[in-house]
Amino acid sequence: HEALRRVFGVMVADVIDTSRHLLVEAGAHCAQDIRELGRPVIRFSPEMWRDLGQIRQFLFTRMYRAPAVMKIRADVTRVVEELFPLFLEDPALMPADWANYIAEAGSERKMLARIVADYIAGMTDRFALQEHERLVGNTPRAGVHGTRKGS
Repeated sequence: HEALRRVFGVMVADVIDTSRHLLVEAGAHCAQDIRELGRPVIRFSPEMWRDLGQIRQFLFTRMYRAPAVMKIRADVTRVVEELFPLFLEDPALMPADWANYIAEAGSERKMLARIVADYIAGMTDRFALQEHERLVGNTPRAGVHGTRKGS
């Protein structure tokens, strides 16, 4: 928590210092002067931009695209891909409080697909996995604890 506060503080100071320098260098005295420059004046320094690129690369490699995360992503994608056609073919599987939306869709398949997509999008990961287990079975754990019956 404290470390992040310090990092953000350094980033804010860098933007302020860099932007102040660029504004003085451009000789801008009002907003119209800045608009007419044709280039941004509020930005990070090249050094900070480089450092942020390294952080971004680290996060993508070690966190966002790490093998364990990619496995979870594949499992969750499978769950959603299997739930969507089930609800589309049998909207009665959805909770009763969605019945009015389903009735409004009538035979309009595209509208029903939007309703099903909205329903699934509103699910928590845990609930999506529970629904998949209830309707399909063979549900991956997908890294969410306590999603299996009896766990």
